[in-house]
Amino acid sequence: MADESKPLDATDIVQIVASLQEWINGLEILDDHLWLEYIEESAGLGMCIKANGGDILNEYVDGSFYAEVPFIVYITVNSIPDGAAAAYKPLNDLGTWFKKNGPLGLDIGERREPDKIVMTRAPMDMTGKDESGNTTFLATYNLTYDEEAQ
Repeated sequence: MADESKPLDATDIVQIVASLQEWINGLEILDDHLWLEYIEESAGLGMCIKANGGDILNEYVDGSFYAEVPFIVYITVNSIPDGAAAAYKPLNDLGTWFKKNGPLGLDIGERREPDKIVMTRAPMDMTGKDESGNTTFLATYNLTYDEEAQ
């Protein structure tokens, strides 16, 4: 085992986040499609998922390892009729589903076995309203998994 974590390869992170996006959309928890990036820069509204790095936590002699991929889900809205709690709801719903079901049904690729998925930072307003009157809310989640050696 390694004494310290080391960065996960960017290619692995991209593959895993794309798998998370597809899986979350298939759960039908969210009212809207979850995108890998914002829908359009001009509109800037909608939901997206973004990786927040990734680390190999333990590396074993045979080349297998245990890793984590923190990720953020953003929701950008133009109006919040029922206050921030309404905007937070989809983010909280994801966290609740993850707490109850873990990574049930998540396929993150050959040789990879999901271990845990949890909300690590509760939903929050990122920076208040922007110049267009849009507000972005986010929550942070963490996926840990095992990867077999090649």
